[in-house]
Amino acid sequence: MPKKHWTPERVIEELKRTRRNGPRANRKLDDAARRCFGSVRAALEVAGLPCGRHPTTSGGWSRDTVIQAIRERHRNGENLRQTHIDNRGLYEAGKKHFGSWTTARDAAGFSMPTHDFYSPDEVRLAIIDLYERELPLTFASHRDVNLRRSAIKHFGGWRKAVKSLGLGSELPRRWTKQSVVEAIVERRASGHRMFKTCAEDKSLFRAGIKYFGNWEKALQAAGINETARQRWNEEKLIERLRMLIAKHPGEKIRSHDSNLVYAAEKRFGTLAKALQAAGLPSKQTRRRVAS
Repeated sequence: MPKKHWTPERVIEELKRTRRNGPRANRKLDDAARRCFGSVRAALEVAGLPCGRHPTTSGGWSRDTVIQAIRERHRNGENLRQTHIDNRGLYEAGKKHFGSWTTARDAAGFSMPTHDFYSPDEVRLAIIDLYERELPLTFASHRDVNLRRSAIKHFGGWRKAVKSLGLGSELPRRWTKQSVVEAIVERRASGHRMFKTCAEDKSLFRAGIKYFGNWEKALQAAGINETARQRWNEEKLIERLRMLIAKHPGEKIRSHDSNLVYAAEKRFGTLAKALQAAGLPSKQTRRRVAS
């Protein structure tokens, strides 16, 4: 389509054609009016058109003029969904004469688009398809607005639709302060190293920081008074190993301080090598001594 060449005469002609029922948004026409007349107001004055906005009342409108204005708005390529912003007078008149803006649009032949809904079984099959393809059961995996809308209609929400199939455990966790504390307690009871949470359970770690300010405060809220991960060196490791073996001869060190054992294995390769470096008996030797 060839580009419009705006002249003062053409600007006045377009203003009279499109704005006799009041101001409305048309960026290209407004820009042309500013270029030719200095401002949109000046162009409207030359065209003999009102410069202000229509009042929000529907005075002066009839059912026929409302229908004509809606059709003209559509012909000009203007979004009928934005009428309440661009032409408040027309919008209010449509509501007054037809009961609602939707009914006014219907009368002008531009009905609001209807939403297509999936059946309950189609919603379930879509969820199962996501699950079988090992995709997260979230909107980001399908981006189907009608699918989400259908889940709300038939099940009361997407999460409820997923849970109806017994797949609730596949949903992203929704955190609260209480659920963070409960998850930390459960993780500790399962024998997990708390300082490794940031790598092993990023969701819990981020939620702990979100609700408590930092991970240490989250641990304290769960009744765990652990300091941040200790910076071990060989001297500290050897000293701590000697203290533990002296205090618990013949017993498993791991059961008393799993973090120490992990640090020893990382520093020396194995716990046996760490014990050897500390001049301590290995696990087998300690068992023989204890017996």
